[in-house]
Amino acid sequence: MNVLHAKTRWHKVEPDEAVVAKLAAECGIDPLIARLLVRRGIDDSEAANKFLKPKLEYLHDPYLLDGMKAAVERIKQAIADKEKILIYGDYDADGVSSTSLLLHVMRTLQADVDYYIPNRFREGYGINKEALALAKERGFGLVVSVDTGISAVTEAEVAKQLGLDLIITDHHEPPEQLPDAYAVINPKKPGCPYPFKMLAGVGVAFKLATALLGRIPEEWLELVALGTIADLVPLTDENRILAAFGLERMNRRELTGMRALLDVAGIQREVTAGHVGFALGPRINASGRLDSADSAVRLLITDNEEEARMLAEELDEVNRERQELVEEMTQEAIAEVEQDKERHQHVIVVAQKGWNVGVVGIVASRLVEKYYRPAIVLSIDEEKGTAKGSARSISAFHLYRALAECQEWLPHFGGHAMAAGMTLPIENIAPFHQHLSRLAQQWLTDEDYVPQTALEDELRLERVQLPLIEQIEALAPYGMGNPTPLFAFDNLKLLRLQLMGRDNEHVKMILQDGEHLLEGIAFRAGGMEKEISPCARLRVLGELQVNEWNGKRSPQLIIKDVAIPHLQIFDWRSNRKQLDRFLDMDAEECLFVCGAGSEDEELLRGAKYHVVSWEALGQGRCDEEQIKRAKRVVWVQAPPTMSVCKKSLPYFANAERLYLLFGDKEFDDMLVKTPTREEFKKLYSVLVGKEKISLSKHFSSLARVTGLQKRALSFMIQVFAECGFISLNQGEIKIHPNPNKKPLTESVLYQKQIEREEVFRTLVYSTYLELCQFLVSTIAFTHIGGLANELQRENQSDSRLSATGDSV
Repeated sequence: MNVLHAKTRWHKVEPDEAVVAKLAAECGIDPLIARLLVRRGIDDSEAANKFLKPKLEYLHDPYLLDGMKAAVERIKQAIADKEKILIYGDYDADGVSSTSLLLHVMRTLQADVDYYIPNRFREGYGINKEALALAKERGFGLVVSVDTGISAVTEAEVAKQLGLDLIITDHHEPPEQLPDAYAVINPKKPGCPYPFKMLAGVGVAFKLATALLGRIPEEWLELVALGTIADLVPLTDENRILAAFGLERMNRRELTGMRALLDVAGIQREVTAGHVGFALGPRINASGRLDSADSAVRLLITDNEEEARMLAEELDEVNRERQELVEEMTQEAIAEVEQDKERHQHVIVVAQKGWNVGVVGIVASRLVEKYYRPAIVLSIDEEKGTAKGSARSISAFHLYRALAECQEWLPHFGGHAMAAGMTLPIENIAPFHQHLSRLAQQWLTDEDYVPQTALEDELRLERVQLPLIEQIEALAPYGMGNPTPLFAFDNLKLLRLQLMGRDNEHVKMILQDGEHLLEGIAFRAGGMEKEISPCARLRVLGELQVNEWNGKRSPQLIIKDVAIPHLQIFDWRSNRKQLDRFLDMDAEECLFVCGAGSEDEELLRGAKYHVVSWEALGQGRCDEEQIKRAKRVVWVQAPPTMSVCKKSLPYFANAERLYLLFGDKEFDDMLVKTPTREEFKKLYSVLVGKEKISLSKHFSSLARVTGLQKRALSFMIQVFAECGFISLNQGEIKIHPNPNKKPLTESVLYQKQIEREEVFRTLVYSTYLELCQFLVSTIAFTHIGGLANELQRENQSDSRLSATGDSV
């Protein structure tokens, strides 16, 4: 696998520097921090101070939400009249958090309250008529929905007919017709004056709780943070305040259920938004995805330590089952894509019987991560003749708009730009896929299929100091709308690299820029050590953090992406060629160069690799286009002469990587050093005047008299014979008394020795740095960039060119 092409296009939006300078001066902050704020739409000092130092007092008045006054009065009346109240929730983390929050509040107010969450598989999403009828049978007079209900027009009418008062609290996009409920609370509702529209469902429930209590329910803010962060709403304005203070409460570990959940998730240190998004939220979601969300609600409302531990372990086990199921389904989906890549070239649509509809969205996300194209995963129900599933998209493809263009084949769908759900007849899958692919071809460019990463700034290592990182950390918690700041560092030298983790799956680097050093960690990047050459200059993208170890604090870079924008030369010279190191590389990218007729050539051709011989290159008898397409060129054997080498090098100008595998063993037939002219003269002077010399009798004496090694002596005798100075017959040397004068270079043996010695000296006996300097000074390789150091020339890198490798 290639490893050092950047995974994504690093994209930086340049803010107005005048606004940045003004904000930095007014707030007394580093211009870098001001730049980060301006990029997040915060361009005045008041907004900046509120963002950097969130306070609960900045929360908006809950009564600004339309419908709040009527809802509060009705709930208080129900409590006073001992009327039974039902909290109707949803089965995801946001719905579970919302339900748990209102249960805590209602119980504090001594309400007669219970909850209901529909089963994803039996009932589907949202309020349903059967559940309302059951609530009426059980004696409930008031139903309060959380994180659902804004589209329940029919269900609101049913509630009225049943004599149930229905209060809807939701945050999803409202339809054209709103439900005729007792009260509808949604900041996105047309005409609602509430200043912040992007609350999560638990955020809306929190506003209702605040109004009911007449105070901020700080003791349950961790539930609000859980749902807000897990639901991926923008962590700006009120959501930022709720997340920040909720995480602070979570770190106190006061709620019994949350404490148990943190324990089973193995979170011992400070809880961050990342822990919520990747550890806590998935465990809460898992119960609703595979079965019922009831156990998740029970966990978040219990005060019993033993029950909490049991429920947390149950959720942990269900989450493991969910992970295994997702992995299994993902592999099946990948196999389906790989079987017909052309069909899935623009949009992926995969469908199989028996796939769990609770995790199809996660599988779709995995496909987008792997292939970076819109992906739809459908579960087929043959009995009903339908397929139900979820879709995830890429930034350039507006999913909801695309699905709206496919209504001919899609009777039921909903969602937004990046995610959607749908149900369609099985026979519609193929035409739906075809039309969606045509839309992608019309709307998207090749560049759109390469993901982008928002780059905050380009930094030098000298800027990376603890005070700056501490200022950056004031922007946390990070999430949607407030992404983790990522910084790029260019032209870094890799001083040291070591593998970490139980299976060496992580990489630790010491990066250097002049006098300055920085430790970097690349998680799940094992194998990278084989992909970075000693003289490489790295371009690194990462997140700055403070590393605390044994009471010592130091800067650290969490590496997210790496690129090397220049040719890399890998010195793998050895007599053990280790061709198996190339087995996992794309055969289309590799070109192997061998001697004509060698065993290596036959072996590689038999394995269907692209192979060319030095002799074919030297004579121009080769497929130039195929050679120029090769990103990786492997010299399995050394060239026969430097002349052939220099003639061949222009063919490799487009290579991104050059590997040298040969060793000195193939030079065993050659003298390490060619005898000098003086040594030839000395030997000739010993021979001349003698009529005959028997090699069997006098060879050792000749070696002793001349001081020559026996191999050199034998070589020189053969050169003299080839030049006609002597003749060899059955082990006897006969000296010609008056030979014609000839230069030694007329000897083919001598010429071959000189040529082989030049190859040996330049390509085998040389140091790595000498080798790099020879190659780069001999041919203008395309992929050379960076500064004038080691194997790099003046910066010729181009952002449109691929770097060397693939991805971290």
